Amino acid sequence: MRHILTCLFLSSAMLASTTGAQQTNTASQQTAASAQTSDSEQILFGDENQPGRSIHLEIVALINNGVDLDDAVSQSIAKVTREEDTLISGTARLVVGLNKGISVNFMRNMVNFNKLSDTTKGSIETFPGDAANVVQLAVTLYPNFAQEVIDSAITTGEIEPNDALLAAIAAGADPTSVSSATAAGGNVEVAGTPAGTGVGAGGAGGGDTTASTN
Repeated sequence: MRHILTCLFLSSAMLASTTGAQQTNTASQQTAASAQTSDSEQILFGDENQPGRSIHLEIVALINNGVDLDDAVSQSIAKVTREEDTLISGTARLVVGLNKGISVNFMRNMVNFNKLSDTTKGSIETFPGDAANVVQLAVTLYPNFAQEVIDSAITTGEIEPNDALLAAIAAGADPTSVSSATAAGGNVEVAGTPAGTGVGAGGAGGGDTTASTN
């Protein structure tokens, strides 16, 4: 009888030890996953007040769940442009939905580059005839970085400085805080070749590199 009780006691102790180890492993995995998500959020461009960052996070979440980049971007853009979706404001939703092709390209670039300047230039070089629309989209999604968008757009040579400025203001940029000149005070130099060449998906657009006369 004593032998049986001893065996039962040892079995219970081993079971408790195994269960405790499993719980510890599960907790560790959850902590690691939480830390990984937190790290991902910290390294994404922008801050929590930028609609573009919210979309970026949505795309990254889908990718982490096994969705490939193109599908993740397309699904996220389709989701945020639904009237019932509340991830971004109504104004941002309208701008993103005006030309989903540009929006998809822009956010794909942002996921690839995680840099607003390269993202803006890449999309303009892919859609040179829609440079003003790209500027409007970029400023709408990253309103606190309007000047960076303007400067990046001008360097592509696909849009006149004043046109880039007007597009940014139309998207809500504060006219007193943006200009068509660089921070150094001089005019932005226009690149002779596409700035996005070799800079990831959608970044090597063709088209005339001379400044637009619109």
